[in-house]
Amino acid sequence: MNTQHVDDQMAAQFERIIRRVKSSMNYRGSYSTRDILGSLVARWLHSGEWERLKLLPAEDRRIGESVRRFILDRMDQLRRRGEHDQIPEDLVAVPDEATLVELIEAAELRAWIEARIADLEAGVVDPRMRIPLAHVADVGRALRLHMKGNTQREIAAALGISLGAANKRILEGTNYLVVLQGIEAGLGGIG
Repeated sequence: MNTQHVDDQMAAQFERIIRRVKSSMNYRGSYSTRDILGSLVARWLHSGEWERLKLLPAEDRRIGESVRRFILDRMDQLRRRGEHDQIPEDLVAVPDEATLVELIEAAELRAWIEARIADLEAGVVDPRMRIPLAHVADVGRALRLHMKGNTQREIAAALGISLGAANKRILEGTNYLVVLQGIEAGLGGIG
């Protein structure tokens, strides 16, 4: 395999990482069926069920069945809290396994981003990063506010910095997350 082909593959993989990180950071949720399902899948992920299923052989995982049961349990809990219409179990359609895996990966990435932002807020930079990051805690706070949907002007006001500095903190933090995600994906030499 020639060097150009390997470089092109690495660039394409890095481009996918950039898109995934940025879309996860800009995720605000909505009321579309896919976003609601994504939210429920994120809760399912935090329940520990995905960690348990990953220990099983792929053919025994039954992700769809597990997510469907989880969703039905949540709906049952809501019904017990108040008057809700009964929804027949067969009307709760769960997407195919590939779509569920995609939703699970997106939820895992959002959780990973949240954890890395918490590290930054605490002043902790991943030791694998070779490029220094200035104002670490401010970068973490700027990213946290950005993830909550605050505007750059609101972030600048909350941090007591200029609008340009707020923009810079968000950009530095986003780049940090992208490079760190690349390192974890096995793209060596980018940190």
